[in-house]
Order: sequence, then structure tokens, then C-alpha cells
Amino acid sequence: MIKMVILLLGCTLCGGLLAANPDKQTHKAGLDRACINARQQQTVQDKQQLIDACVRAGGKASRCQQQYASVGQRTGNERPYVSPLAPCQQAEAYRKSNRQ
Repeated sequence: MIKMVILLLGCTLCGGLLAANPDKQTHKAGLDRACINARQQQTVQDKQQLIDACVRAGGKASRCQQQYASVGQRTGNERPYVSPLAPCQQAEAYRKSNRQ
């Protein structure tokens, strides 16, 4: 009887620990998603600024768009850089805090 109580108590505690993990994963995924969205928005703005500067310098709009079409795209097998944007800094800080 005591073994059964200990077993049930142990399973209850393990279940609580397992339930906490998906919450961390969900929170991490939300932070990562916010970072990706902020980075995409920043990339669109940066690309448009480059295109506008190119057109102001006398380039054709179509040529300038073609020239800067790949801005923000990942190249090769490199890890995406940690952006200085606030959502990305939050995601990186959360990732580092979970490693310890």
C-alpha cells in the first residue's frame, strides 16, 4: 500500500514536470516568432531604403529592385545572426537562461 502511494505521488510529480516543459517550448516559440517577424519587417524596410537610394542615384527602378532582391535572404549554411532588435534579444536571453 505504501509503495502504491509513493508510486502515485512520484507519477504525479513527474507529470507536473513534463507539463511545464511544453509551456517553456511554447514561450520560446512565441519569442522566436516575434523575432522572425521583427527581422522580416526590418529587412523589408532596409531593402526599400536601398532601392530608393539606388533610384535616387539614377538607377532604373526595375534594375535596383533586381539588384537588392536577395537582401535579407540566408546564404549558405551559416547560423542566422542575433539581431539587435528587442524581440530577438529577448529570445536569445531566454534561450541562454534555459541552458544554465
